[in-house]
Amino acid sequence: MRSLDPDDLAEWTSGYWRSGLKPAPISGFCFDARKIENGQCFVALSSGTRDGHDFAGQAEKGGASALFVERTVDADLPQLVVHDTLEAMAKIAQRIRSLFRHPVVGITGSSGKTSTKEMMHSLLGIEKTHTNRGNWNNRIGVPMTLFGLDDECHDYAVIEAGINQPKEMSELGEMIKANLCMITNIGPAHLELLGSLEGIASEKSLLFEKAAPDAEMILTADTFEYEAFSRFADRSIVLANEGEEVSPEPKRVIRYAIESDLPRQTRVSLESESFHLATASKGIATNAALAITAARYLGISETQIKEQIEQWQPAEDRGQWITAGDQSFYVDCYNANPASMADAIEAFVLSSDASRPRGYILGAMNELGDAAVEWHKKSGGCLQLREIDYAWFIGPSALILAYAAGAISNGADAEQIHLFEDVEKAKSSVAQFSGDLFLKGSRSYQLEKLLAVDQLT
Repeated sequence: MRSLDPDDLAEWTSGYWRSGLKPAPISGFCFDARKIENGQCFVALSSGTRDGHDFAGQAEKGGASALFVERTVDADLPQLVVHDTLEAMAKIAQRIRSLFRHPVVGITGSSGKTSTKEMMHSLLGIEKTHTNRGNWNNRIGVPMTLFGLDDECHDYAVIEAGINQPKEMSELGEMIKANLCMITNIGPAHLELLGSLEGIASEKSLLFEKAAPDAEMILTADTFEYEAFSRFADRSIVLANEGEEVSPEPKRVIRYAIESDLPRQTRVSLESESFHLATASKGIATNAALAITAARYLGISETQIKEQIEQWQPAEDRGQWITAGDQSFYVDCYNANPASMADAIEAFVLSSDASRPRGYILGAMNELGDAAVEWHKKSGGCLQLREIDYAWFIGPSALILAYAAGAISNGADAEQIHLFEDVEKAKSSVAQFSGDLFLKGSRSYQLEKLLAVDQLT
């Protein structure tokens, strides 16, 4: 990241340096005292389960050059005192973003954000594109990402934005100020605080509402159906299937199609050009179509787009196949909501060996609010268990019973279903299965523990 003048930091955050003691220009921030690097400024966040101020001493010993605090602490380092460190991070991020002269792409949606971001990273050029580490997409991760913007190093930035409650996207959008927005989808995720699909769409649309004045948006026709997005029709590029109606009329409609291709592949046809993808997921393929459209919008050559998208591979916890002995795992257990669960189940069936038994390991899905039981029953109903197949449901009793009820309503026998409250108790049962296994659930259920790491090939 660019070096930041201490006086600028104080001005941008309406803070002050304790006793007027200032450090050399700041070239890095860190909010985890265990990971501080020499010369970085330690940010003492007070929100969350731990108060960062309690770890200022550890950061000082680790080589911090300054502290970013809400109250002064017992340390000899320069201390920038502000009202709220998280809000101050956002203010710094906004100023750094305002100095970046190249295109910034903002990505949001209910699922597929990180995979889409990684595709864009490849399409635009990894060496010259700045983006979030992992899924650093929240009120901490986005400013930490924006701190790294540098005109001399980057021609593009691709910033993923994720929320789980109202008002968050407004803050993220103000920081990102995207020149181009991409919306992957709208689905039942974080309903507990966002309330409804319309509520989710309304909050997600704030990324575009807060974007640069001349920004445009790329999204699919089913997402465009929400009024929160269609109100921006004159600045929208909409991907639609052949014959699919799009209303109101957007700035541009692009027709696309997705077909099953070779085993564990799909083919995306987009304006007379075809692309082969290393995934059976129609959801991921749709997001690839969005990414291809965005890369074209930004002037990337067709040759580079085709080469990079066809080299793309799913991340290890987002739809990748892993073999361990006589078990093959379709691992998509980073997180889950009903829409991504249905898509992943379909992709697993399409890409697994039909001659082998299939085992479905579903962790419960969090943050679905009052509709949680209903959504789990619907998701369980996506399973079509053959006589040689089995299912393991892991999580709270009410939710895994709903999974079971859904599966049984679709023809499963109760004897094919195993229920466990946590992943440790499921290990022995899963270990006895030979065949293809599907893993997906909310992150908290840690389904990856079912993988025998020392046997993976």
